[in-house]
Amino acid sequence: MKLTRRTGLKILAAGTAAIACPGIIRAEEEEIVIGAPNSLTGGLGENGQRATAGMQIAIDQTNREGGIKSLGGAKLKLVIADTSTENPTQAASVTRRMLDQDKSVALLGATSSAMTLAAQVEAEKSEVPIITGSYADGLVTRGYKYTFKITPQGGAVWNGQMSSGYDMWKASKGSPPKSALIFMSNDAVGLVVQKQLPEHAKSINLDVPFSQSYQMGLSDPSVAVAPVLRYKPDMIFLGGFVNDIILIIKALRGVGVTAPIFGAGPAGSDSVGQGLGAASDRFFTPMAWNWDMTMPGNKELVEAYHKAYPSNPYPPANEQLGQGYVCGMIIRQALEKAASRDSKKIRDVLASAEFTGLTYPNPTVKFGPDGLNVNNKEILAEWIKGELRTVWPKENQAMAPLL
Repeated sequence: MKLTRRTGLKILAAGTAAIACPGIIRAEEEEIVIGAPNSLTGGLGENGQRATAGMQIAIDQTNREGGIKSLGGAKLKLVIADTSTENPTQAASVTRRMLDQDKSVALLGATSSAMTLAAQVEAEKSEVPIITGSYADGLVTRGYKYTFKITPQGGAVWNGQMSSGYDMWKASKGSPPKSALIFMSNDAVGLVVQKQLPEHAKSINLDVPFSQSYQMGLSDPSVAVAPVLRYKPDMIFLGGFVNDIILIIKALRGVGVTAPIFGAGPAGSDSVGQGLGAASDRFFTPMAWNWDMTMPGNKELVEAYHKAYPSNPYPPANEQLGQGYVCGMIIRQALEKAASRDSKKIRDVLASAEFTGLTYPNPTVKFGPDGLNVNNKEILAEWIKGELRTVWPKENQAMAPLL
């Protein structure tokens, strides 16, 4: 399946219509509706498609395994809609429709941080919980009671990646790196990171002679190439959407820059790996999930994805596949514990319970008072010969890093 607007619409149509219902066919009103507003088109369309696929796999698995047993085996129905990547008004509108017309008791989404910020407003108004894998810090700093975020704060992800990269470099080379350059796109996450990351660098004695944000939709990569050639850093930290990342990295490798580059977000996507080709080596990204992690259920998840989407790149690179699956398994456990379709009761369970046995670097998720997962743990992956491989920390390592 090619990752195009048509692909997103196919996923939208298939996900809305297809529900695994083995055995007795139950009446429509007995199904528990879960809304999935996700970015299926635009710059983060691939990520949203992968997240939605993970959610659907979790929902189908739940139904195959007997539904929600505490509710008499009630089956789940995933209702999917495209928020877009760029239009918060559309995100709010489709979320509102899921709440008012589809009667969703919970939401999973919305991939793009900006779209999730819009969707969470509608969820909060309706007192319906939303479980998200988005990274924007603002999702859990607005005082909302119905947002539950399984991923770290965006700034924390980049800080953690810088520390992990520093430790990995030191372990591999015997001495620490001395300098880093920072380039961030001017989106909701990038602007925060561009200010925070230099401060974190100071705490680990890493010099940052240059830190700058750039306008998304870049046409001239010299904004990144010139400072790198001038300062010759040991490490480069690069944030942005798929096309910008590819353009900058190819330009850097084209002038002989071999320094490791650290990205995030779409950096761990199939489109980036394919777009960079041989230039992808020594490109690292923090991940909340990866296909080669050795933990119960992960191999089965990857196989289920490959079976459902045989024409998509394999093994899958996108962490959003695992995040979507984890969100789906959390709502399954929450419904079992709540033994209720009432959104407020489901919210109370999400706020108080632990969710265990998840295919996640830390397999136990627990939400704090602000809705942030207090057990977050990220891994560091590297593109190696066209595959995204887990390289750090050592306890999760599938391959040694190339530096």
